Amino acid sequence: MKNVYMPSPAGDPTYIKNKDHYFIDVAIAISKASTHPNCPGGCIIVRDREIIGDGRSLLTDSKVEIDCISYAIAAAARNGTPAIGAVIYTTRYPFSMSVFQAHMMGIHKIVFLGHEWEPFYKDEFRRAARIARELKMSIEPIYTDDDQRFTTNTYDRNTDQAIQSGKNPYAPDEYDPSDSKNIHDENTTTIRS
Repeated sequence: MKNVYMPSPAGDPTYIKNKDHYFIDVAIAISKASTHPNCPGGCIIVRDREIIGDGRSLLTDSKVEIDCISYAIAAAARNGTPAIGAVIYTTRYPFSMSVFQAHMMGIHKIVFLGHEWEPFYKDEFRRAARIARELKMSIEPIYTDDDQRFTTNTYDRNTDQAIQSGKNPYAPDEYDPSDSKNIHDENTTTIRS
């Protein structure tokens, strides 16, 4: 699938093209330092395109699990950084306690790397989804690989070239944001503003 990126706005050196994929890639890199053997995880907290906290899943010698989101929230709080309005990017689905901690910090959106749930934590993930609904928090998946079922269809469908005059009728339309104020009326050839 062809990646379409918006050009960087003039004069904004902090602009990040496709920021969701960029930040989830950073979380994946952090997950490589995880000490949890079964479910390694990495997490970052982002506010205004700046990373204000990061964390990784830990499994201590005493068999205590520390979730990557709790670790990242604690790192941001330890530095005294306010997280109100921030977004969490994580490689694992959040635990219910992590969802509540994020809510208490003023975070209302969690983006997680879409993959199969770990069967051992199935009930815990259901509790996390339920508390997120109650707190009006958004938990959204992001996928790093393109689903082949939704790629562009290259089959030409035997189009009549006399009617189509050399252009592909199945190509996506170009959208011009400067033209968004104009209304194109199908019944006439004029443009109303």
